[in-house]
Amino acid sequence: MKAPKIGPKTDFASLPDGGPDGKGKRKQRYYTDDNGLQLMVVGDSRLWYSPWEVPPHLLKPGQKRAIKRVPLGSAHDISYTSALTSHAKIHEDIGRGKYPGGSLKGAGRRKSGPTFETYGTPLVKNWAAKRKNAKDAKGYINIIPMYCEAINPLPIETIATTQVLDVLRPIWDKTPTMAEEIRALIARVIAAAGQEELRPKNEPASRAAIVAVLGEPKKRPPGARGGPMKALKYRDMPSFMIELRAIKSQSARATEALILSNLRTNPVRYLHIDHLDFIGDEDPDRPGPQWKVPNELMKVDDDGHDFVLPMVPRLVEVLQEQIAYLKETFPGKPVGLLFPGVDRDTGQVTFDKPISENTMRDLVVWTMERMATPHGFRATFQTWAENQLQDDDETAKFNPDAIGYCMAHNPGDEVKRRYRRDRLWKPRVGIHTAWARFIGRAPAKLRAVA
Repeated sequence: MKAPKIGPKTDFASLPDGGPDGKGKRKQRYYTDDNGLQLMVVGDSRLWYSPWEVPPHLLKPGQKRAIKRVPLGSAHDISYTSALTSHAKIHEDIGRGKYPGGSLKGAGRRKSGPTFETYGTPLVKNWAAKRKNAKDAKGYINIIPMYCEAINPLPIETIATTQVLDVLRPIWDKTPTMAEEIRALIARVIAAAGQEELRPKNEPASRAAIVAVLGEPKKRPPGARGGPMKALKYRDMPSFMIELRAIKSQSARATEALILSNLRTNPVRYLHIDHLDFIGDEDPDRPGPQWKVPNELMKVDDDGHDFVLPMVPRLVEVLQEQIAYLKETFPGKPVGLLFPGVDRDTGQVTFDKPISENTMRDLVVWTMERMATPHGFRATFQTWAENQLQDDDETAKFNPDAIGYCMAHNPGDEVKRRYRRDRLWKPRVGIHTAWARFIGRAPAKLRAVA
């Protein structure tokens, strides 16, 4: 009986297994796609496999046929596309006479060993434990799960320069410092495996081997960014916000203020209590609480106006929580900067300097383990705003110029800006309110289907 077919549009989570085995457990069931990639389903487990047939010259005496399956990882962690890519690579190697598992010792026997992830993870944790800086140690541990997806499921004995290049090629020129740190860690793990005779003692991740293919990383001008900022998908924001709000710290409040305001990092870092008006009822054209961002922190208009942000109730609540925290923690000290920094040498709070430019990024990347930057939340917001539709599911819900102002841009060409007489305050209030409501909602729960 042939295995049922699957493809890129298959709902893998809904595939049934083989049913009860009569012994209180479940039977395995294999599904296959047109390329021969297999998915094994049993209970809640979904595991990818790449089946291959042992060639006749490697069979044991009297053995007629042997099918092996190379594990590629869980479908919960590895996408169909990634599994298919690994499957294709395995069969490409087989076509060149290189069989899974590395060198074969004797007829029908192949060396079996750990994957890069299973071998490298405990090793790196041990190395990280010896580092003095806790944040640096956590970042070192996160390299394997966050950056080495292309080689994590591969047997460590089979990893060659080609596979290491799959990890480094996307980031080699964009983030050369990070790429070099990742390359060095991969090289160190592979060298350790070689010392334990788990693989050949070669250097597939040496800098010379990588540079021979990719060249030296391109140098960027000072201050230039290495490509688009990493951003969360807007559908993931409600669950992210639940985690963020559970962290009761100044860094978490600064990050939430950044997300709710949709400002860049510096206006939040340098937020002073004088920038805030929690009443804001004097101007009928611009009512409600507002945050005035000095022009030197965020230049928006050609005429030099300060950027004024309408504050939704949740943003007001977050900032007032921070003010209350400062008054309680530092009694008698007048509140100035809302997010004061810490002196690296003394460890003391510096009320004349703001939090580090990396504070919010470190919270998101290292503490919350998300591949996103603070600036990337602006991309998340804009993508969400542009995808909101009216009840007809066709017409855009928000004024595009109002979205532009929410991004602290000056939307439109020179003529359009000249004839515009306000900065779309009420539409912006509506957009910010809808955004706060969206990210503050409880994530939808999956309903079990019988």
